[in-house]
This record gives sequence, C-alpha cells and structure tokens, in this order.
Amino acid sequence: MPSLKRPYYTIIVLLLFYSLQSAAQQSSSSASLIRDIYSNWFYERPFTYQECDTFFYSDRVDSNIINKVKQSFLSDKEFKEWDPDQATYVKRKTRFTLEERRYIVSQLDAVKTMSWPAKMFPFAYMIPLNTVDPLLAKTDNSKLKPQQKICMEIQHFSVPFFLRNNTLCFFYIGKSTIFSKEGAFWIYENVNGEWKKLASIYEWSAASKLKYNTEIDFFN
Repeated sequence: MPSLKRPYYTIIVLLLFYSLQSAAQQSSSSASLIRDIYSNWFYERPFTYQECDTFFYSDRVDSNIINKVKQSFLSDKEFKEWDPDQATYVKRKTRFTLEERRYIVSQLDAVKTMSWPAKMFPFAYMIPLNTVDPLLAKTDNSKLKPQQKICMEIQHFSVPFFLRNNTLCFFYIGKSTIFSKEGAFWIYENVNGEWKKLASIYEWSAASKLKYNTEIDFFN
C-alpha cells in the first residue's frame, strides 16, 4: 500500500482550506485563519507515520452529538479556559453576551443540517455517517492485516463558524476507529495571527469493542 508523500499533504491541506472557505461563507482573510487549525489537525493523522493511503471522513457530524454540545453550552454561562503551558484548564473563564449565546446556538443548529461532499480532496473517501459503524465492524472482523485495520480511521468535523470579528472560531472534530470513538467541540482564539485553543464546550469518548456501550462524558 503506497504512502502519501509530503508534497501531497500540502495539496490536500490547501484544497481543504478552500472548501472550508466556501462552506463557512467567510472572507478570504477569516478562512486563512482556520487553515492553521485544520493544517495541524491534518498533519496529526495516522498516515503521517503509517502507510495509510486513504483519508476517510464522514459526510456530517452526528446531530445527537451537536445536541449534547448545545445542551452543555446552555447549561453553563462560563467556560474554563485551556492553558497550553500547563496542559490543563485554569480559573480564567470565557464569557458570552446574551446576543452572542443566541448566535452560537443558531449556528449549532445550522451545523446539524450541513454535510460534506464526496471527493473533497485527493486520496479522500467520504463515508455516509449511518454506515460508519457497520463498516468498522466489517473491518474488525475481516482478514485484513492489523496495519490495514488501523488505517480505517474515520474523521468527523463540522463546518467552522466565527464570532467577534472572526477572532473566535468554533468547530467540532472527532474520529471513529475499530478501537474507540471520541470527539470535542472547541473554541479557538486568534492570538497574534495564530489559532490557539481557548476553551472546550464538550468532550466525549467511548470504547466497547465496536458496541460503544460505555460512554465517558468529561463534563457530567
């Protein structure tokens, strides 16, 4: 199975950047800000250190997850901020006005109706969300080599939306594998032209041999 070369990484990231630019309906300047987040996310994928030649992604984010994000957001008016130096949450808190909160809720509802097209970029394969679990179960029970099974890592990500003159960015990113599922909805802040994690609205993970009966909710 051939592996991706670094020049192709750049091409894929740029194509993803332009697709996000259109989907998020932001100006070229705001779309360039989100590029850094997705570039970092892209380079952390398994095929940067394994011989996985296909990037799998779902056509949309599960609406049940977005509902939990909204529920978590509405249940708390303040959010503990993330300190990258300490790698933990700190006492400073992110706050939003009533108008901002209404806007965020409306955008979360909009995210549930959005879907990604097929063939967004080279070496990518879109998988309908309702077929993700059956495909993972089939992969787990197949005679594929362990390396090939590990490559079946399906990414889930939402269309980002922005606030405060494009200085804050909100988006969900998660993944599903034969071992587990996980995801997080983060708020990013633009600091000196670079996107940095500001606060987490909702995080979750689950693992139960493809049945996912045990769910760990970090906020409840």
